[in-house]
Amino acid sequence: MKRRRAKRRVAFRFYVLLFIALCVFLYAIYIAISGMFVKTAVITSGNMGNQYHANAVIVRDETLTSAEGLTSITYYADEGEIVYKGNKIAEIYSTGYSQTDMNKLLNIRSQIKSYHKTLQASSFTDLQLERMNTNVLTLTADISKIVREGASGNLLNLSRQLDTAMENRQTYLRTKYASDQTLDSLYSQESSLLKKISSWTITYIADSDCIVSFYTDGYESALPFADADNITADQIQAVLNGDEPESTAAERGRTPVFRTVQNNGWYLMLLTNDKNWNPVAGQTYKVQLEGFDDTIFDATVSTFSRYGSQLLVRMFVTSNVRTVLNTRTSQATVGELYVSGLQVPLNALRQQNGQIGVVLTDGNGIFVPVEVLMQDNENAVVMPLDVGALAEGQKVRLF
Repeated sequence: MKRRRAKRRVAFRFYVLLFIALCVFLYAIYIAISGMFVKTAVITSGNMGNQYHANAVIVRDETLTSAEGLTSITYYADEGEIVYKGNKIAEIYSTGYSQTDMNKLLNIRSQIKSYHKTLQASSFTDLQLERMNTNVLTLTADISKIVREGASGNLLNLSRQLDTAMENRQTYLRTKYASDQTLDSLYSQESSLLKKISSWTITYIADSDCIVSFYTDGYESALPFADADNITADQIQAVLNGDEPESTAAERGRTPVFRTVQNNGWYLMLLTNDKNWNPVAGQTYKVQLEGFDDTIFDATVSTFSRYGSQLLVRMFVTSNVRTVLNTRTSQATVGELYVSGLQVPLNALRQQNGQIGVVLTDGNGIFVPVEVLMQDNENAVVMPLDVGALAEGQKVRLF
């Protein structure tokens, strides 16, 4: 009778080993697959802060000069030039201006010049007069070179020097040949014409150091710098709408000639419907105006007022007014608690051993502890606790 072979039972530990091997295999597959789909982000440099948007109106310390019956203007300053106290800004010719008289004056002066040459040719050499003539000729040549060849130089300044040199020469010749009857008659005619011309000529002299501009928009008087804290939302809205300001009886019929601007700071009037902005008097913000991409202004809240849903913030700016000399309105972005640094997505931040940090994708996934300077709904501006541990352009893992 044959003996039946006993069946061998599989030991329990075999199943345990098989289970472990299967887990290792599945984990290896998971690592391989997840490695193919790991999400990363590049560290960038970024700025962050609470931002508010507003319509802006600029108020400068400026004075408008206008004239009645204006027919012609001669300017003695360039646009945006700093003019010092006592310097001539412009001359205007009002009603009564006669081109005929001007032509007569030019003709008389031409005769005086010609007669001077005749007198000089018949007399001995005058070294002082020769020096004056040389100076006039040199300045004339310099001006001609700038006009014809585009050479570098200040044309307005050279023209003023030439006028002064010719006037000095004229005075010298008048004194030297004071007893000549022909010359005396010509000078008398010139003097008579000058008196007539002066009756319809107004000369404007700077009464203080200022910046001069020949571009006006009609709001110079409507937005008083000295009373800026009392300007209302309705006034600002009118400017934003382009409404023409009301003119007084004294202003009607007059033509703007120029405006003088003091460089002692200026105001930004910001009108917004942003309910989240709660300004504080004395607080300084970073402000960027549309069209001034490379310029950030430091603006300090002077006063503010609420008009229903509107908020008017009056801010004072100390930077050079020439930057905004010909700007009246703009769009403003106002930054509060402004910070700069390395920027990463929020889901790149991870906590490890009680410390916030990011994980670099290179270097075997090094964890770099960071300080979060500021964050919004998407990104965070961070600073590594170890200087130089992070740099712009490195990749971090997203979780």
